[in-house]
Amino acid sequence: MNAKKLLLMQLDACHTENTWFVSLINSIHDLTGEQAKWKPSEATNSISEIVHHLIYYNQRHLNRLKGIENEESTGESTFLNREGLSWSETSERIDQLMADWKKAVEEADEATLNKWADSIAHLTIHTTYHAGQILYIRKLQGSWDPKAGVKG
Repeated sequence: MNAKKLLLMQLDACHTENTWFVSLINSIHDLTGEQAKWKPSEATNSISEIVHHLIYYNQRHLNRLKGIENEESTGESTFLNREGLSWSETSERIDQLMADWKKAVEEADEATLNKWADSIAHLTIHTTYHAGQILYIRKLQGSWDPKAGVKG
C-alpha cells in the first residue's frame, strides 16, 4: 500500500467511517447545541470546544500544506469558537474541513505527500483521540446510542 492510500484510509476512518473506533462525524451525529455545550465539570472541555480545537489545528495544517500563510497565533485557547459559529455550522465546518483534507491528499503529488505524511498521520491520530473524548462525554451525558458504535 502506498502512502496516499494509507493516508486516505486514515482520513476516512477518523472522519466518516467507523472502523476499530467511532469516527468523528459519527461521534457528533444528532447532537443538539445544548448537548454540545455540556461539560461534566468546569475542569473539562465541552464537545463544542473540542470540535473548535480540531477546526483550529486541522485548518492551520491544511493551510500549510497548501502554502497558505496562517494568522499569527495570539496565544488564546485553541478551544474557542473563533468564528462565532452555531453548533450546526460548527458540525458542517468540521465535516467540510475533513473532506478538504481528503481532497488535498488525493490531489497531492508523491513529493508533497512524502513531506507531509508524518504531519497528516499525526493529525488523524489527534482527531481520533478527540473523537474518543467526544464519545466518552456523550456516554456521561446519556446522549450516545450504542447502536451507532463499532460492531465487532
